[in-house]
Amino acid sequence: MTTPDTDPLDAPTAALAAAILEVSRHVDSESFPAPRWFALARSSELLASQPGLAALLGDDTARLVAADELHLTPIEMDTAEDVPAPTGTDPGSMDPLAVLEYMAWPDFAAGGALACDLSPGAWQLREGVGVEDLPAGETLRVVVGALADGTSWSAVRRPGAEGYALGAALVPDLTSALIQTLQPQS
Repeated sequence: MTTPDTDPLDAPTAALAAAILEVSRHVDSESFPAPRWFALARSSELLASQPGLAALLGDDTARLVAADELHLTPIEMDTAEDVPAPTGTDPGSMDPLAVLEYMAWPDFAAGGALACDLSPGAWQLREGVGVEDLPAGETLRVVVGALADGTSWSAVRRPGAEGYALGAALVPDLTSALIQTLQPQS
């Protein structure tokens, strides 16, 4: 895994990076034709609102997670039920930018993330991601996450690669659109 030197990992960014790596591991060996969406919940708030979850984690882990106000828990959203779509469209088959135009996150979400396979020619990638020589027709596995305050983190992997390129806004268009969906609507 590589991280550009210019991307600082302060505490909030490190918490988001950990959640993005968790999502990356979760979707790593699976293939999927459509974007997958994850609400990022503050773990301490989640445990406070759902005390039964502590039993699943065990006492020691639950205490550590509850004490860390920055820790995030990714919760996969059921595309058919949780991701709103205009009448007559299937959000699972849509371009991620199109879905982000009308995305509404659950109230508990401190942030959001999406995982998808993208053709690098169709998307702007930040310089240094290392996909310049990707063969035609190959896709990249991309996981992009953001918090409402604009903090972002991404993981991008070439087909067959062992690790991910990591950094803030590696896919700028998706990152900007994702951050916009997390802003309070007026």
